[in-house]
Amino acid sequence: MFLFSAGYDCRASSELSKINAQIKQTEQQNKKLEQQVKTSDKEVSKTKKDLVRAADKVSSLEDKRAQMAKKIAELDAQLEKMTADMEKNLSVVSDSAASILFVASHPNFDTENMRDYVLMSAVMSGAADALDEQIDVAKQQIKEIEKLRDARATEKEKLDRTAKRYNREKTELDKLLKTRSAQNEKLKNQQVALQKKLKDLSARAKSISELSAGVGSSEMSADARFSKRKLNLPVRGRVVVRFAEKTALGLKSDGWRIRTRGDALVMAPADGVVKFADSFRGFGRVVIMSHKNGYNTVMTNLGNIDVALGQEVLAGEPVGRMNPNKPEMYLEVRRGNSAVDPARLFNEK
Repeated sequence: MFLFSAGYDCRASSELSKINAQIKQTEQQNKKLEQQVKTSDKEVSKTKKDLVRAADKVSSLEDKRAQMAKKIAELDAQLEKMTADMEKNLSVVSDSAASILFVASHPNFDTENMRDYVLMSAVMSGAADALDEQIDVAKQQIKEIEKLRDARATEKEKLDRTAKRYNREKTELDKLLKTRSAQNEKLKNQQVALQKKLKDLSARAKSISELSAGVGSSEMSADARFSKRKLNLPVRGRVVVRFAEKTALGLKSDGWRIRTRGDALVMAPADGVVKFADSFRGFGRVVIMSHKNGYNTVMTNLGNIDVALGQEVLAGEPVGRMNPNKPEMYLEVRRGNSAVDPARLFNEK
């Protein structure tokens, strides 16, 4: 009996050692996994911060280049008009000079025509003075045209100088977007059920506000701040319809309409989570984000979307680009069930 017990204890001890070794091995693997997760989180966080910086540079350069291109177009229009005016004036100068030369080369000194001659001399003297004035105008027009050409050349040079820098920054932004897309691959695999739910919700919703309310937002809190600071608009452009103003249909606007460049970069208006990223009837591609303290933001008419459902995004991180064929964003901010005036939350350029 003692021998059996001793043999059993020996086997049990051996089994326990194996289990302990497996536990230790599992703990080591778990530590490695935890470290990998931490490293991955750090990489994702770094990518997000890099994207915010890159998006700001690209958006700023796009805005500057658009302004330069606009100025060049304005200068071209001025040049065209000034050149036409000058050519017209030169034609008048040419006709006047020809008339004066003709009369000067056919003088008539008959006494019976002397009165006509004196009158003609007076007229021609006045014509000569007018001709001098027209020549002075033509000289001034030529100077103005030279100035316009110099100004256009300067703007074109500025535009050309930014081209390499813009291409470099744009390439960096595209690389970062690909990196973020790869980092979100796991997130994408978890979205099938959520996407089906959102498609059903989108089909039922009658308005963009109803859709925004349907996707849900962060919990309401006593703190009603959207952010610790006023943030930049999600897209660079000009506000053409403001909060509470009448729309073309005579309805009161619950948000802002922002006229943008075609293909303008769209950035997250604040830190938050993507709650909807799909098409919605009448509004093109739409991104709805949930932010802290019960806020939701709605951004419409995107041409393409670069974020995924459930993705956490930093303020200023790129989320997509505007539709080149419809470059006007409708921006709506809601807190709970109420629309909020964006003027309270955003800096206007």
